[in-house]
Amino acid sequence: MFGNDPLMQRAMQMGRGKNPQQLQETVRNLARQRGMDDQQLNQLLSQFGLRI
Repeated sequence: MFGNDPLMQRAMQMGRGKNPQQLQETVRNLARQRGMDDQQLNQLLSQFGLRI
């Protein structure tokens, strides 16, 4: 589905070899770089049935 998308390929590469806590911190850091706080991030993730 996302195999040819360069952004998804980069995201998958960033996630390799990380434990769940490290993945959460990576996601939070990426969200902060985009100007999102934790509440906004959780609202976005809840649309996909996810939470951190």
